[in-house]
Amino acid sequence: MQGGGPAFQESFSSSNLPYHHIPKDLSCLVLFEPLAPNYNKQPIRVGTDGGNKFWAPPNQKNAYIRDRTRARLFRWEGGRMSDITATDLGKKQGLSLHSVATIFTQWQDTPHLLAVNFDAETRDVAEEYGGWKVLSFDHIPQYGTPRTYYSSVGVAGAEQQLAAPGSPAWMPQLLPEIYNYDSRQSAVQPISAGLIGNLPILFALPAFSAQPDSLSSILVSKMRPNLWVHHCRDHGHIKERGMVVSVYLDPANKKGSTAALLDKLQQGGFGAFYGP
Repeated sequence: MQGGGPAFQESFSSSNLPYHHIPKDLSCLVLFEPLAPNYNKQPIRVGTDGGNKFWAPPNQKNAYIRDRTRARLFRWEGGRMSDITATDLGKKQGLSLHSVATIFTQWQDTPHLLAVNFDAETRDVAEEYGGWKVLSFDHIPQYGTPRTYYSSVGVAGAEQQLAAPGSPAWMPQLLPEIYNYDSRQSAVQPISAGLIGNLPILFALPAFSAQPDSLSSILVSKMRPNLWVHHCRDHGHIKERGMVVSVYLDPANKKGSTAALLDKLQQGGFGAFYGP
């Protein structure tokens, strides 16, 4: 673990600047658990939109199969991931949960990702949330920079598309093209400050960028502080693929892994999670 008392405090001293970077001492644990529909518990669900039919995930909490044998636990520290499944997965009981989301791809019916801000095995989506939500965005102005906006991703955003054109480094690899900024919206094109928002979703996006067997190698090699490194592997938008992504405080980093710091990270307080 990097840092220490005074050095750690100094690394956060730039929080009042208009742009700053993810501190090396900021960390959390991230758990990925594959989730699949159990059609023995709930029949396959099919929705319609404009006459088009599309698959929808179950909306009952008992209608899933969670493959815990393929769960992977990572430490995210200073913008980089390390796979700690072998040493720490058995110790996850008692960890302090910061946030969790369940995410499914609708490939091949639509390019959308569907999500809810909880573990779908703990609550009925139909009763508790009114149904699965497509990803959406809030457009957050970057302080001190005219016409420059963060796109804050979540499931209750005010907009259906990014605030500005997505970076070719992560669009459409992390976000399907359907979410990109529509250049017809304005004669004066806004400038992207990057992607921020819901942490479990921000971690899920690269997980869906590659096949399940490549999860560890992709996350470890392609996530960097404030940016995403593009890869050339096959995408992971596989039919009916889902996962629960849980973000925990890092018990080995009491000072640099707090709910307040992770909230600040989500809100862009350390710059973009995935930069422009």
